[in-house]
Amino acid sequence: MLFTVFIAATVILVIFTLLPMWRYESWWVRSLDFPRLRLFVISLLLLLLELVLLDLSRPSTWVLLILALLCLVYHAWWILPYTRVFPVEVKSAVGEDRQRIIRIMTANVLTTNRNAKGLIELVRENVPDILVTLESDDWWQAQLDILEPDYPYTIKCPLDNLYVI
Repeated sequence: MLFTVFIAATVILVIFTLLPMWRYESWWVRSLDFPRLRLFVISLLLLLLELVLLDLSRPSTWVLLILALLCLVYHAWWILPYTRVFPVEVKSAVGEDRQRIIRIMTANVLTTNRNAKGLIELVRENVPDILVTLESDDWWQAQLDILEPDYPYTIKCPLDNLYVI
């Protein structure tokens, strides 16, 4: 029974690790690009549990261990460049020159949400230098056109597909 649980857990981990390598653009595949740290921790815990609880004399145990280890290494390869283990690529700013600060606001508006007034108020209240909206469709674009005098340089790409391809 315990071995079956470990087989299932390892297979799920392998699937969650391999799916993002598939260049399929659907949300349910692309969403697995984000929990890499969680998958790293799960891989580590699974590997440790397998080492402690399974019979290491069985070849099938070693298959599970190797698969969990490969998943762990793969996720570590993605995560390590963003940790203190790797050198910093961008130097920190020295001082606080208000003329050299860029304020960026991102808003995941959710296509089905129709509270454009709330977002427009937030933009006018915070006055970002750059405004990026996500999941905005043609309706959202029409509502946000009121901001164009304040943001004359725009790139618009409204999509009515809720990320479904």
